[in-house]
Amino acid sequence: MSNHVITTIGGFISKIRKKYSDWKSPQYVWFRGEPVVDTRLLPKLYRPKSDGSLHNENKLLQMFRMKAPSFASFPTPIRGNTDEWLFLAQHVGLPTRLLDWTENAILALYFALKEEKPAIWMLNPMELNTHVVRTLSGQDVEPFDEFPLTWFHQEKSINIGNENIRGAWEHDKRGLELPVAVQPTYLHPRMSAQRSVFTIHGTKKLPLDMLVPSDLLAKFEIRPQARKSITRDLAILGIQEATIYPDLDGLAKELTLLY
Repeated sequence: MSNHVITTIGGFISKIRKKYSDWKSPQYVWFRGEPVVDTRLLPKLYRPKSDGSLHNENKLLQMFRMKAPSFASFPTPIRGNTDEWLFLAQHVGLPTRLLDWTENAILALYFALKEEKPAIWMLNPMELNTHVVRTLSGQDVEPFDEFPLTWFHQEKSINIGNENIRGAWEHDKRGLELPVAVQPTYLHPRMSAQRSVFTIHGTKKLPLDMLVPSDLLAKFEIRPQARKSITRDLAILGIQEATIYPDLDGLAKELTLLY
């Protein structure tokens, strides 16, 4: 897995372009901004709480599905759409087995800059899914050219997009060992603004970079001393809170920072 140090937006774009070329210009590349920590690329569900215990996945999801309709200001999914409920739960902050990614590198950079030791990860999602299927079958297969659908399961073959979602609701009685990459149904305006996409962990509860080949990932660390200057440059380019959060909360945060 490659590691790069970033000090400017231009340098970040240049290194992304180089990695994109090394990967032979895939149709999709994803990005994730997060702090440099031991729990990198690990879903919140699998990160120990302050007392060392873990969250109860099934209770979280079942109670969220029961109570969310009365709290939401928009229509929630119908009861049986477990993939949509999982996407929504992740997006509003419930601990799930999903990891947030974005198709927008600059937004990932903005998220990363909120941390004292920022890092951005770059993922080749189609190659991830191809690797998962090759591992399952034990044979070489044609590279994926589209993302698997998440809302149905097949009786005679495995739909990798649905399998790990079922594992989340069925106490890991279903699910693959490896994470898979999926495009979600956009259920909230912030999801479209943030170009949200997800990886869904399976039965192995390890960081994604410990589960997949290193050549599917790249890591860009931002020099902490450069955070302020890069944040200022992003503001000049129009990337601010209301860009990421296109609602009254985002507007209030943006105006507070400006004035």
